[in-house]
Amino acid sequence: MLLSKTQFKVLRKLIYIVIFICLSPMYSNAGVPKDYGDYPDEIRQYLQCLLSEGQHQYAFRADYPGGFDAWQKQARPLLHKLVGLDKIAEQVGRHTPEVQLQPTEDLGDYTRQKGWIETEPHVRIVFWLLKPKQRGPFPLAIFPHGHDSRGYDTSAGVYHDQAHREKILREDRDVAVQAVKRGFIAIAPATRGLADGGLPDPRGRHGDRGCRAQVMHCLLAGRTAIGERVWDMQRIIDWATTQPDVDATNVLMMGNSGGGVTTLYSAACDERITIAVPSCSFAPYTSPNGYIYHCDCNLVPGILELGDMGDVAGLIAPRHLLIVNGKKDALFSIADVNRSADHTRAIFAAAGCPDRFEHRWGDEGHRFYKDLMWDFIMDALRK
Repeated sequence: MLLSKTQFKVLRKLIYIVIFICLSPMYSNAGVPKDYGDYPDEIRQYLQCLLSEGQHQYAFRADYPGGFDAWQKQARPLLHKLVGLDKIAEQVGRHTPEVQLQPTEDLGDYTRQKGWIETEPHVRIVFWLLKPKQRGPFPLAIFPHGHDSRGYDTSAGVYHDQAHREKILREDRDVAVQAVKRGFIAIAPATRGLADGGLPDPRGRHGDRGCRAQVMHCLLAGRTAIGERVWDMQRIIDWATTQPDVDATNVLMMGNSGGGVTTLYSAACDERITIAVPSCSFAPYTSPNGYIYHCDCNLVPGILELGDMGDVAGLIAPRHLLIVNGKKDALFSIADVNRSADHTRAIFAAAGCPDRFEHRWGDEGHRFYKDLMWDFIMDALRK
């Protein structure tokens, strides 16, 4: 009997679920796959050669010629090029983003509006805008989300049903609401490739994954998916910091998972972001044996020339950076995360601001940890 297209998709998803359940025992309670990077000897040796530190020409090191300042001046333009920001700017040209806002909702101690911004021709990014009712100006907070088709709703506390509400509150995911109640103007935007309404995947050619369809098309054009996401965040900052009730000298960006990766790269590229808080997203690109920790839509061709994710994070110095990971997050190795965080810590020390970097561990898994985040953020605002 032939299956319809819809039946085939349902069957395929059921197969994926079964595979996931069968593979779940591979993960230990510490959050590390028991056999991650456990490749056959020939494969492991090939990967170690392919990914060797010898190609990390622009990675930070204690004896970098000219020291920290010279490293940043060389590394940041290289990052712009690698993620494709230069290419996007060339392709977009003189496009002026248009912004439209819907009527304001009164939610008691703050207001909320839905809107969209056209960050490049034919690309509209939906967002929620939350404002305190007091007199401003207010610091700005932007919250890109991860692999969640309506993640901008999640961040803004827009509940789809009771189960959605319970998950949001249980895992501290209503970050824009948390921010506006602390005196921020908060923007919860859709993350390109991770939200609904993005690039489709006709016939499931890329595994029925919009993020993978996005990155494949980006690579053809000399872009990257993470570069497009950074570009969108920058255009949002362009617009938001022109608003009379926004304090443009204090800009927070915080995101979980893929939103955390967007946060990290955005802050590394754009010095207007003064506080960055990536959650459950920071890890080296690979284990020592070559196991890749990150989703393919977050990877950047040739990024090892710059070093590792710890070097990208180091470009945020001397601004404020808090990295948060979950001890039970099965995506990453605790030892490898700590190794990469130590490298970032050394960069902040070389920049003369070791007190502006912290790495904290939450006791659970792949989620936000508001009790670990907001004290750092509010302290950073006062410095």
